[in-house]
Amino acid sequence: MRLKKGAKIGISVFVGIIFLSLGIYSFVKIKEQKEYEKTYEYQLTTLGYSLDSAKKLVKIYKNEELAYLLKQEKDDIYIDISQADYFIYDKFYDYINYYKENKDKGIKDIVEIVNTNNNHEYYTETKETDLSKGNLILVNKYNYLPNDYVPDNLVTISLDYAYGELGSQKVTKETYDAFLSMWRASHENGYYLMVNSSYRNYQEQEETYNDYANANGTSYADTIAARPGYSEHQTGLTIDVFEQGTGQKNFASTPSYQWLKENAHKYGFIERYPIDKVDITGYDYESWHYRYVGIEAATYIYEHNITFDEYYAYFVK
Repeated sequence: MRLKKGAKIGISVFVGIIFLSLGIYSFVKIKEQKEYEKTYEYQLTTLGYSLDSAKKLVKIYKNEELAYLLKQEKDDIYIDISQADYFIYDKFYDYINYYKENKDKGIKDIVEIVNTNNNHEYYTETKETDLSKGNLILVNKYNYLPNDYVPDNLVTISLDYAYGELGSQKVTKETYDAFLSMWRASHENGYYLMVNSSYRNYQEQEETYNDYANANGTSYADTIAARPGYSEHQTGLTIDVFEQGTGQKNFASTPSYQWLKENAHKYGFIERYPIDKVDITGYDYESWHYRYVGIEAATYIYEHNITFDEYYAYFVK
């Protein structure tokens, strides 16, 4: 049966439309592929990342960091470190640079070290601390106080709770009120806490540091005392505390220390230089050194077993 002329034309048009459509579809797909090949996602896969990993990296990082990754060899560190607790985006390059020089370090260690500036030598890369942070100001081997800094709300600790001459021991009023609350609670449990050292001004800290340095050298002094301007004692937020009748050498073995370790956070205090955090704090273990930071911060630090340096970097700064 022969098709009519009109039918033949219709079929030809239909076939033409199909071919045209296929051509347009192919053109669009080719164009889309070329556009996709320009994306970070595709280019990351050419480095050896799986498509899933490439998608994660694109979701995690901004264009500048992604451009940087394209110049590096494939390494899972870029994903792993972003998923670490206390990862700070702005420290990305510091993490990576430290990692490249210390590939034996774990992810957790890298983040801890960089967040607390311990990827630099002590007393280098220093800056004046931000005094607007109030009870959460950070003073350590990288953050210092002005030489003339004196807290404006110092009060005298009663000799009922402190060693020394009348008026020699002082802390900020909020620190003192918190200490008294902690003292009463500890006393109800059979302990009698005494403050052995509290606020020291710049000149007093200078004398303390020089005594250690002159006797045993600067290297030793730096492990046991802060350089002037870098001491928490100048903040008025710090106390060295012992059980009445005990001293520095045996305080860590006393029941009163164990009580403090487990309860100080309830009153806003933290053990500032714990035995397992020497590499982070930069100071030898000091079971007697307590810093007031407020109940919220102290509780978090206690429950998550981190230092104030780490807490400050992630939550305060």
